[in-house]
Amino acid sequence: MNHALRTSAAHVFVQHLSAPQLAADDHRHLGKVLRLRDGETVTCSDGAGSWRVCAWNAGALDVVGDIQTELAPTPLLTVAVSPVKGDRTDFVVEKLVEVGVDHIVLLAPVERSVVRWAANKVDHVMERYSRIARAAAMQSRRVFLPTVSGPTPLASLAHAGAAVAEPGGTADWGDVTTMIIGPEGGFTASEIAGIPSAVHLGPTILRAETAAIVGAARMVAHWRR
Repeated sequence: MNHALRTSAAHVFVQHLSAPQLAADDHRHLGKVLRLRDGETVTCSDGAGSWRVCAWNAGALDVVGDIQTELAPTPLLTVAVSPVKGDRTDFVVEKLVEVGVDHIVLLAPVERSVVRWAANKVDHVMERYSRIARAAAMQSRRVFLPTVSGPTPLASLAHAGAAVAEPGGTADWGDVTTMIIGPEGGFTASEIAGIPSAVHLGPTILRAETAAIVGAARMVAHWRR
């Protein structure tokens, strides 16, 4: 990671790097929560790999450095998770972004799913997960904004590079670029029959949210080391 990104007092996403303007929530966070002082460094990104250094002055961003552009990570890494109870899915989304996952997929309910959203709440829930991902990307100084999508049927993930986290799977990540985590009770055999492979996450039984984070860390380490 570039030194300027790592050491900036804050990192934000903006629409236009030529003239960075803060969203209202970000302005409040920098001014009221972080309490930035005039002259402190803020890095801004467009979420598509370009970024620049700015300075916080009188509640606004003054451009300091030229626009920098990073190469997109390859391959793009996806984690698909079944939502879990309470606010634990919020935690999963946040940590997957911090670990370095590029795309997070929330799975539609399967046989053993406990969480089943009412149709009129889906948009609200997905918007919340996108906000959480954005905040986590700012905290971890990412210049490519991760995407969050769903609810997605499990069957649509039966493609090359996909693997389900299951006991008895391989410890070799090979060409796995999409890891799939089931609900607390796991998937049924018929549900994962079409998934190309399975990966093993260790000798103990992990909670769904723990499995997602452990698996993501291993997949990212495999591809980005």
